[in-house]
Amino acid sequence: MVRCRLDTLTFLVTILSTAVVNSIPTPPQRLVVRDETTDRLSERKGGVFFKDGQQTACGMAFLTNNAALVTADCFDFVGGKVDRSTIYRVYTSRAFTKTTEGFDLRDIIVHPDYNPETKANNVAAVTYNLGEKLTWEMDTAIDPGTWEARVYAQRHIKNMTGLIWDYPEYTTEDKIEQDDTCSDLSPIYGENTDKFACTSILATPLMKNSTACKIPYPILYAQMGDKLYQAGLYSHSVVKGGDNLCDNDEVRSYYTLIGNYLAFAEAALNKKFTYHSNDNSSTPQSDSNYSMKNAPRIVVDGTVMLSGDFYNPKAVVIVSATSADGASIITGTEVKGESAAGDSSGTSKKTTIIAAVCGTIGTLILVASIFFGIRWYRGHVSKVHDPYQAPSAQNVLDEMFVNADGSRPPPAYKPPGEAPAEEIQNTDAISDSSPTSPRYSGLNFPREKA
Repeated sequence: MVRCRLDTLTFLVTILSTAVVNSIPTPPQRLVVRDETTDRLSERKGGVFFKDGQQTACGMAFLTNNAALVTADCFDFVGGKVDRSTIYRVYTSRAFTKTTEGFDLRDIIVHPDYNPETKANNVAAVTYNLGEKLTWEMDTAIDPGTWEARVYAQRHIKNMTGLIWDYPEYTTEDKIEQDDTCSDLSPIYGENTDKFACTSILATPLMKNSTACKIPYPILYAQMGDKLYQAGLYSHSVVKGGDNLCDNDEVRSYYTLIGNYLAFAEAALNKKFTYHSNDNSSTPQSDSNYSMKNAPRIVVDGTVMLSGDFYNPKAVVIVSATSADGASIITGTEVKGESAAGDSSGTSKKTTIIAAVCGTIGTLILVASIFFGIRWYRGHVSKVHDPYQAPSAQNVLDEMFVNADGSRPPPAYKPPGEAPAEEIQNTDAISDSSPTSPRYSGLNFPREKA
């Protein structure tokens, strides 16, 4: 009988233990689906661009083992030149060399006609890893009309200690059809429809804690046959019916086709680069001074243009229409789900005005609620307590104002003769910067070699 009871007890303990273990939630894991396109991307030498040790969402395309093209918007500018006090670094994936390393950038040459307002010629040629003996090349796609599909991709290093990469993620656009909305939203695209790729596709960021919004893919590949070739770098997005990528009516993202800038890169870096086309007789345009057509305006009324590093809200550049022939540029402003102190161009945006009005109304409602709450409490307490000896009302107020910048509220009731409490007024300083600030333009020539 005793043995039977022990066996029964053991059985019950086992069942309960199993139930407890199964009830413990397991952390979510990202499901990686391996397919032909993922394998093709893994075979291409890809990279990630870092600024001051922080991984970015910026687009970059390797040309060789020591040269690359990078979206110009991703650099910091001071006095019209790239700010070299910022540490720029690239990491190469393991594709076909079976090694992954990080290298500081050496030469950074921004296209001389780069326009940070319209996003024309949004590219920079860079060098790195000049002492490496291992050499390799990456073909760049030309002739967009011959591409079988577009593949938008992103890469991410998930473990910096061991330099462990996530599998590249992508979205394929099989049918490349004309989208009139692309021209309607972006003036620079309307003037250069064959120099950009445009899409409505956005990606869930691989760096999960960076932003709550979906973001543009950093790089575009062209599929030709059973291979992928780098074809474009992310330039900018235009939002209609909102001011961010989370909440809007429409959004289009634009990619600079880099085949048009191989000649510029060759002249700037004194190197030769390879390309690929389905037409063996085709060659990329050969003018090293090539530049896009100018746009008649920066943005369209009722739209907002976004660009930069979407992993860092301080590095996002926002351009919005303020009048029929003007625009305001704000760098590092508030992004959906995140906020960062930014510089205003002096011309208020509609969204800024709305935020200010809503903030003012909210503050008035809060102050009125506190005021009437205090009056109600004083009337309630005076019925049962001596107002000069009752600490409970003061304690309630202390709790209401806890963590309010370290300040404390005035006493609920002041004894006769006590001096009135000081009023502290906080003001937020707003720094102004011109839309034509030199930080947005210019050419940075290579450093002098030591």
